[in-house]
Amino acid sequence: MHFLRRSTGRASVVSSPDLPALRERFRMLVILVLCCLQLGACAVGQEDTTFGEISRIEILDETLQDPDFDARAESAGKQHGSINSESGLPPASSVEAHMGQQQAHGGQRSQRELQQFRLEDQAVDTSLTNRHEPLHRFQEESAHSRGISRTLLQDNFGEADALLQFKAEIENYTDNALDGWTTGNRSTYCSWTKVICDDELHVISLNFSGLKMNGTLGLSLSKLEYLVDLDLSHNFLLRELPVEWGRLQRLQTLNVHDNFLVGGVPAEYGNMSSLRVLNIGMQGEFFKGSIPEQLGLLSELEVLDLGEVFISDEYYYPYEGNKMSGPIPKSIANCTKLWYLDFSGNLLTGPIPREYGQLVNLEYLSFEDNNLAGSIPSELGNMTKIKFLNLGFNALEREFPVELASLSELEFLNVRSNFLTGSFLTVESTSWSRLEKLFIDRNSFRGGFPRAVTAMTALTIFHMYYNEFTGGLPENLGQLANLQVFNFYSNQLDGELPDSLNNCTLLQALNAEGNNLTGTLEPLRNLSLLGYVDVKNNMFTGTLEPLRNLSLLGHVEVLNNNLTGTLEPLRNLSLLGYVDVKNNRFTGTLEPLKNLSQLVALTVADNKLTGTLEPLRNLSLLGHVEVQNNNLTGTLEPLRNLSLLKYLYAWNNRFTGTLDPLRNLSLLHKLYASKNMLTGKLDPLRNLSLLEFLSVGYNNLTGTLEPLRNLSLLAYLYAANNNLTGTLDPLRNLSMLSEGIQYLLLNDNNFRGHIPAELGKLSRLKLLFLHNNGLSGPIPTSLADLESINEINLGSNSLTGGIPPELGQLQYMEYLILHSNNLTGTIPASLANCSSLRNIRLSKNKLTGTVTQIDFLQLRSLESFSVNGNQLGGEFPVSVYNCTHLKLLDLNSNEFSEELPDNYEYSQPVQLYASKNMLTGKAGPANNNLTGTLDPLRNLSQLKYLYAWNNRFTGTLDPLRNLSLLHKLYASKNMLTGKLDPLRNLSLLEFLSVGYNNLTGTLEPLRNLSLLAYLYAANNNLTGTLDPLRNLSMLSEGIQYLLLNDNNFRGHIPAELGKLSRLKLLFLHNNGLSGPIPTSLADLESINEINLGSNSLTGGIPPELGQLQYMEYLILHSNNLTGTIPASLANCSSLRNIRLSKNKLTGTVTQIDFLQLRSLESFSVNGNQLGGEFPVSVYNCTHLKLLDLNSNEFSEELPDNYEYSQPVLRKLRVLKLSSNKFGGSVPGWIWKLPELQVLDLSHNSFTGVCPTDLSGLEGFIRLEALPDDAGRGSSVIDDFNTVRVQVVGGKLLEQISIEAKGSRLELDYVLDTLFSIDLSYNHLFGKLPYALGELRGLTYLNLTHNNFSGKIPQEIGDLLRLQSLDLSANNLTGKIPAMLSRPSLSYLNLSYNFLEGEIPTSNAFSTRYDISSFKPGNDQLCGSPLETTCATQDSNAIASSATLGAPSFELLDDTFWRAFEIGIPIGVVIVIGVVIGTLRTMPCARHWLLHTQDFARHLNDGRYGVFNEPT
Repeated sequence: MHFLRRSTGRASVVSSPDLPALRERFRMLVILVLCCLQLGACAVGQEDTTFGEISRIEILDETLQDPDFDARAESAGKQHGSINSESGLPPASSVEAHMGQQQAHGGQRSQRELQQFRLEDQAVDTSLTNRHEPLHRFQEESAHSRGISRTLLQDNFGEADALLQFKAEIENYTDNALDGWTTGNRSTYCSWTKVICDDELHVISLNFSGLKMNGTLGLSLSKLEYLVDLDLSHNFLLRELPVEWGRLQRLQTLNVHDNFLVGGVPAEYGNMSSLRVLNIGMQGEFFKGSIPEQLGLLSELEVLDLGEVFISDEYYYPYEGNKMSGPIPKSIANCTKLWYLDFSGNLLTGPIPREYGQLVNLEYLSFEDNNLAGSIPSELGNMTKIKFLNLGFNALEREFPVELASLSELEFLNVRSNFLTGSFLTVESTSWSRLEKLFIDRNSFRGGFPRAVTAMTALTIFHMYYNEFTGGLPENLGQLANLQVFNFYSNQLDGELPDSLNNCTLLQALNAEGNNLTGTLEPLRNLSLLGYVDVKNNMFTGTLEPLRNLSLLGHVEVLNNNLTGTLEPLRNLSLLGYVDVKNNRFTGTLEPLKNLSQLVALTVADNKLTGTLEPLRNLSLLGHVEVQNNNLTGTLEPLRNLSLLKYLYAWNNRFTGTLDPLRNLSLLHKLYASKNMLTGKLDPLRNLSLLEFLSVGYNNLTGTLEPLRNLSLLAYLYAANNNLTGTLDPLRNLSMLSEGIQYLLLNDNNFRGHIPAELGKLSRLKLLFLHNNGLSGPIPTSLADLESINEINLGSNSLTGGIPPELGQLQYMEYLILHSNNLTGTIPASLANCSSLRNIRLSKNKLTGTVTQIDFLQLRSLESFSVNGNQLGGEFPVSVYNCTHLKLLDLNSNEFSEELPDNYEYSQPVQLYASKNMLTGKAGPANNNLTGTLDPLRNLSQLKYLYAWNNRFTGTLDPLRNLSLLHKLYASKNMLTGKLDPLRNLSLLEFLSVGYNNLTGTLEPLRNLSLLAYLYAANNNLTGTLDPLRNLSMLSEGIQYLLLNDNNFRGHIPAELGKLSRLKLLFLHNNGLSGPIPTSLADLESINEINLGSNSLTGGIPPELGQLQYMEYLILHSNNLTGTIPASLANCSSLRNIRLSKNKLTGTVTQIDFLQLRSLESFSVNGNQLGGEFPVSVYNCTHLKLLDLNSNEFSEELPDNYEYSQPVLRKLRVLKLSSNKFGGSVPGWIWKLPELQVLDLSHNSFTGVCPTDLSGLEGFIRLEALPDDAGRGSSVIDDFNTVRVQVVGGKLLEQISIEAKGSRLELDYVLDTLFSIDLSYNHLFGKLPYALGELRGLTYLNLTHNNFSGKIPQEIGDLLRLQSLDLSANNLTGKIPAMLSRPSLSYLNLSYNFLEGEIPTSNAFSTRYDISSFKPGNDQLCGSPLETTCATQDSNAIASSATLGAPSFELLDDTFWRAFEIGIPIGVVIVIGVVIGTLRTMPCARHWLLHTQDFARHLNDGRYGVFNEPT
């Protein structure tokens, strides 16, 4: 790492002394030595030997006299001239050159080293340099002179041999560094390159750093007993560290950093008593083992580095770290001279030793990127000299210790990515006046913004994102005048940006994404250095005007807010490269962007923009364009020359023309242009060889698939709902070229011919949609090779032959849809091998045989099985009872016979359709009725598995207390009482099911059951908090099911639940839980369903939940949640049910990209404060069955501008838009929803007339099951799945309410026989359509409080299922149709109209209803139950007599005619008198008589005619 490289390197050659002077001094020395040797030789009689040595010295002297000696010496000096004589470091230019060579040879490592070398931590570097002075000084002596003097002694060459042995072990090196190491000159080994000796000619320093050495480390260097410094860093050495090096007692520096060593740190290294620097970091994944305790014996140790390189000031990029494991040794706390300690990037576990508080000299400490747990020791507050403290990326928990607030030298603090909780700082102030970089992100910190931070005036970088901070930003935030980067996204902060933010004039990057911030962007107006702004997913209002003068702005993200205005403020921001304003309310055109020449990515989707794409014509750098879901028009022509364009999202606009402008966009990877009005053929796409995603569905394209034949990279092809023709033959070639295709959606076209067998080669294919075409021939057996397939839909074609048994190999297939073909043969038993199957739809074919051959026991996920309209027979399939998720079983219109079995041991309800068969006997569940207690089991000490659910057992669980071998306990649905305490010591328990009893107490006894994988304790009377789950989450990461709903738990949801990486079901609904939803739930990577409904949760919905790719159900209804619905939920592509109803959510729903939620079946947000427009993109949810926007503040008109040949939302069963502010006419697509059952548009402001053609409501028309309709046939809905059945309790997850029978009916589930239309409380007018009589399945009809007029259609009497009819408060006239007297009609309200005549009497019609069904209003009605009889009405006697029948002329005798003759003149006189008197005295009456047309018009204009609106 850079701290060590800059301080411990030693120069092997430095500036040489003056060579002539050296030579002269050496000559004098030789003469002196000769004299001494001669005298000694004479004394001992060894003259000859002595003079032999003298002759050798003379030869060396001649070498010094050689005229080339100076040149050679000077060359040797240049060879090492790059060494800095002061610091031991090469200059930066040499390093960069070296890095350039290494980059060519070694890839990323060289670039990393260059970054490392450039780091500017000067304070630490300087102190490290001062600590390790060189052991030699070359400024005053020459390495050559020592090498020559060595030959004078000639004692032994053991150290030279050791060096030569080391060289032999090295396979490669650079710069010819060791070429001079030969046996021929071993006498001068102290002169060898990279070798430094002391004055006694012992090797004391070897520096091989950065030579790219290959090879192994042998024992040779352990022979250099005088070695002080050894540097082998930045090489490619591969083997274990030699244990023998532990004998090097004099070694002070050992640096093997950045190699590929294996094994671990030898314990023998604890014997290196002189060691001061030990650097073994960056070896890679094969350097393992534990850290030896013996390192604590190194009392002189100052630097210990076993970690990774900290490369960047702001971000950390680990590279080739070690993988040491086990705990951190406490013994290292004895190394009190340590000032640098790095354990980062390993797999260390356990707590941080509190003893490390003794290391008071530490300046650098890093535990980053390990698996450390426990709390942060408060003793670390004793490290008064610490400058750099890095604890990030671990599993540390509990609160941040307040003792660390006194570390006055601290400059860098990182605790990111842990499980820390509580307030970050509980003190008002700290001693962190020098702190420059602070990272506390990715924890579970709560409470308000840590206000002590505002006093840290040296702070330049502050990251606090992904926490649970609440409240507002402090008003004095502007005190952080040096702040350059501020990231606080994904919290729950609210309020406005403080005005003082304008004082942070050095701010360069601001990320506030995913909070609940309001107000405007005004505080950003003066931040002239701002280059990056991200405020997406908030509730900002206002315009973009504050950004107008931020000339350095290069990145702007404001998506998912409530911003308005136009894009005009961006016009002059010439450095803008990235703009994302998606899902706001911007209007205007794209014209302000036309001069942003640096623009690379533009996202303006989901707004109200108009105009064309013309402003983009000259933005030549554009590579990413998103303009979907606007009102843009024109053609794609302006895109013709955008040669760098890679991604184009343009769906759901009104673009016309052809695809020809895209012909030359050769870099195009993704093209989404569906749901426009494009025409022409696919030919312009022929040469787009990089195209991976092609979506052009729902247009008017023609021609064939031929142009796509050679698009070898295609992974997604969506061309459904066009007018394409021809065969699928081009897919043969495409299948050969592009095995990576995952989605092939070609349904609803006019393709003919066979299905190509080559499709079986698409091994990654997930969806195959070819339905609603004219395909023929057999189903290819090769489809069995689609090993990744999720859904096959070949329905509504003309396929023949049998169902290939080979399809049973498809383990991941969830949907097999083959209905409405001409398939024959039997249903293959092998389909039972498709264990993931959820829906099998084989109806309306010609299949024969039975279904008992299918082993439904294997189909545990099956939800729908439909084979109606075939020729199947035999017995009822008993094994279907094993399908506990089954919601629909349709065996209609076959030849099944025999009795229905009565051994059904399950409590889950299933929709069963078995009409038109020959089944006999009775049908119903049968359960055991065992009673008594569990006491007889008390002494069964070998009991491992106990299945006792669904009986009538009483008593407590105490008899199980000592069954220590118990693995599985299923005792749900009994009458057990008492607490869970007897289970405390059942340590082997894996499955615990005690739901639906009367158990009490807390979860405390379960705290330590570390093997628990399944916990089902729902529907009891358990109390307390969920705190025991904190410990359980740490012990038992294998928990897959946590079902604790319907109890009395209180308190917060523990953040530790996020550690349950295998959890599939989390049911905590119907409790009293409070507090926010933990963001840590986003770590539940295997979760399938989260149900937190019916609690008292507060705060927002965490945007992080959008990471849950496998989540199918998100149920958060009936809480106190606030904020907006996160747009990120659209990333949960598996979602089937979103239920957010009955909260306090605000904002809109248009920010959700429903196009990504292709599996969505139910979306319910009723009872919130949501507003804005209807979410147009919901039309992409082709599986949607329920859409409930009730009781919100949605407004504007429902869109009706869809040009599709097929109706949208074809599977929608329930549409509830009541109690909003929708206006305009009811769009035509609503009357074309073929599966609709419940339509509720009440309490809005819809106008217009009802359509006369209601044939599109096929569901209302075709469901005919009454005896009166026998013989007409019936067709059952095949996969009606409006609601989700819970795992327990038999309750349906999705409840709805409807207005019927004079009151609001709360329904727990939607029966398949429920058909309701509620248009009440609107402004609809005109006559009631006769077509209402065609909706033969209609059960509830409510049209009250509108302006309908005319007569009640006789055809309504044909509605044999009608139970409730409310036509009150309209302007209806005429008689009540006698057909309404059908006995099924149990509720009728015709009040507040102008009906007349006699109330029908057939079928006890007149006695079934009381007066309130007809009154007030309807003054001309008569007959029971009214008090007015038709015979005594004074007005309209003729009409009355006609109503009562023909008069009897026998009563008209002479007396009658005499009275008539006398009465006529008298009556005429009286009437004339009354009229004249009235006209003179009452002007209003005079106006009424003389202007009858005006009065009639006034009467019709009134909402209720002459009646007052009822209260």
